[in-house]
Amino acid sequence: MTDGLTADEALRALAALEAAFKDDDEALTALAASGPGERPLPALVAAYGEHAMDTLMALAFGLRATMSDEEIAEISDAVSSNIGARMSALLTQTLKAWGTLAPSEDLPVIKIIAHTVIDAMRAVTEDPSKTEVLPLLATFRSYALNGT
Repeated sequence: MTDGLTADEALRALAALEAAFKDDDEALTALAASGPGERPLPALVAAYGEHAMDTLMALAFGLRATMSDEEIAEISDAVSSNIGARMSALLTQTLKAWGTLAPSEDLPVIKIIAHTVIDAMRAVTEDPSKTEVLPLLATFRSYALNGT
């Protein structure tokens, strides 16, 4: 997994996003009880949000693994000049800062961060108003399980 997230972290973050979406405080409480060496849940959900947004932005701008360095540079320039992409980066930066400062078991904060991540993910899909959250999260879970 990229962006400093392990597959286990990605799966834990996705489980937290799903629990927040379903308003399942019991599941969120269990996920927030991090063990030794685990990231606190608010920081993990925010970091996963950055990973998800980076992935969706790359897809939105047509990034493919088979592109040449020149093509990647062109896309990088297009992303840098796009206000939506810049705002997305600012959003994820803010969420990461907030997630780092939040108490690890603060469910209201975890829920707000999770819902913001979900809304941001939906915002960059083809038709945000029709994008269903659980299938979207299932797609990302599939990617995490496959190590991409």
